[in-house]
Amino acid sequence: MQRIYLVAIATAFLFSCNTQTKNTVAKPVAEAPAIEGNFNYASGIKFDSSSIQKFLDDKPSFKEFRKDFQAFYGGNQYNYVWYDKNGLIESAGILVSDAANVATEGVNPDIPYLDSLESLLESNSESKNEFAPDLNTELMLTGIYFSYAKKIWAGSLNTKTDSLEWFLPKKKLSYATLLADNLKNDSIGETKGPVVAVQYQGLKKELTHYRDIDSKGGEVFVPLLKKPGIVKPNTSSPEVVLIRRRLMQLGDVIDADTSAVFDSKLAAVISDIKGRYGLKKDSLITNAFITEINVPAKKRVEQIMVNMERLRWIPPRDSSSHEFILVNIPEYNLHYYEEGKDVWQCNVVVGKPMTKTVIFSGKMQYVVFSPYWNVPPSIINKEIKPEMKRNPNYLASHNMEWNGGRVRQKPGPRNSLGLVKFLFPNSNNIYLHDTPSKSLFTEDKRAFSHGCIRVAKPKDLAMRLLRNYPEWTSEKIDAAMRAGTERTVTLKPTIPVYIGYFTAFLDNDGQLNFRSDVYNRDGSLLNMLMQQ
Repeated sequence: MQRIYLVAIATAFLFSCNTQTKNTVAKPVAEAPAIEGNFNYASGIKFDSSSIQKFLDDKPSFKEFRKDFQAFYGGNQYNYVWYDKNGLIESAGILVSDAANVATEGVNPDIPYLDSLESLLESNSESKNEFAPDLNTELMLTGIYFSYAKKIWAGSLNTKTDSLEWFLPKKKLSYATLLADNLKNDSIGETKGPVVAVQYQGLKKELTHYRDIDSKGGEVFVPLLKKPGIVKPNTSSPEVVLIRRRLMQLGDVIDADTSAVFDSKLAAVISDIKGRYGLKKDSLITNAFITEINVPAKKRVEQIMVNMERLRWIPPRDSSSHEFILVNIPEYNLHYYEEGKDVWQCNVVVGKPMTKTVIFSGKMQYVVFSPYWNVPPSIINKEIKPEMKRNPNYLASHNMEWNGGRVRQKPGPRNSLGLVKFLFPNSNNIYLHDTPSKSLFTEDKRAFSHGCIRVAKPKDLAMRLLRNYPEWTSEKIDAAMRAGTERTVTLKPTIPVYIGYFTAFLDNDGQLNFRSDVYNRDGSLLNMLMQQ
């Protein structure tokens, strides 16, 4: 309550200081050399450059931003920027308010020296002396801006993603440039790509929803079913009453029906909900479904938080491309994006926990029809050679052959890569491909591969990749897949491919989805996030 009170006072003070000119910043007497971003606004009120070092010595939590302070104020000829000649500008009030409510962004809410700044603003608001800019307040606002920008716009763990085995491109922000742009545009914020923006704002809304459920307490949990472990529609069960209460608590149903009858209306709701948990969309109440709805709201809050942090790392351009492919490992799904829209999807199989699919990016460059499978040395040593000792005819029986000291499998329907593979050259030796093992795509959890990604609809993917190549008709693609002779098509231009890891996300209908943490990555990320 005290913090809310202080923010209210500070905001009132900030806006009351600008009654003569609304949201304006005076031009400097002489324009300074612009830093990146063409920022050239300033108050025309200067301070001694040595004051920055003295300030940082007194506020050690801001020392990591020493270069940002120097770049920003040096490029602006050491002018005050949070003040104009009438007082603090309105952007200062926006920053203080956003920093005070930083917990809504799903991060550790500690912003260094925010209490001290609020006290300064409160003291200033009570002063009846003639206006004069306060250098400590000026530099405190800048330090808090940099801290907020790191935590919310760059991602507080942005520099530690390699230790989390996240090798996708990372956002690179110049906090000094971002502050310049923000003040120039009279706004506090950072641009996100269209896909990331929708996902982030959706998760932020759901974070508030699940925190509300958690804060109210009294969560309803449904006991697991005894054998046979299934409740079918048009039957009665005491668990149905609890399921109705739990779904109402989660916001999935809005009526207060307390019937024990598993009617068609509830069946339709459950089928939809199961899809959002990555379960088979049918109308059966199963223990897998009950396990998902029983996850406490606090755990869902944490799950949303870590995925918001992952979204913060993504550069705006990476979700703004004209066309790109995203494979979300925990979802076991491939998404094809065009003009910021998810236009096509298909199921995939990803690496087992012991042979994880790597989180990274590449450029789709080749479509290879009727491919050979060049068996990796690890599989040759661990699997094929032991089999050859037991069965001298093993290679021939699996349509394999030696090729230059390596083993490869010949093209054909029994080839482990199926009838087509899709290459985006990378050091991880990971690619997309067809498979003869089609039954695995019907499983809810599909982590079965050695690391590569098996595609449920390989011909459809080939047709989409080659849709701008008139010679590659559906019939020609089908013939090339079954020709038994390897043939490569080079894509021009190449298409970005992102192999990501999101256990909470919005689907195309704007509905929140959760997935199991197949590689146990959420916990370590959460622990690191809460220490920042």
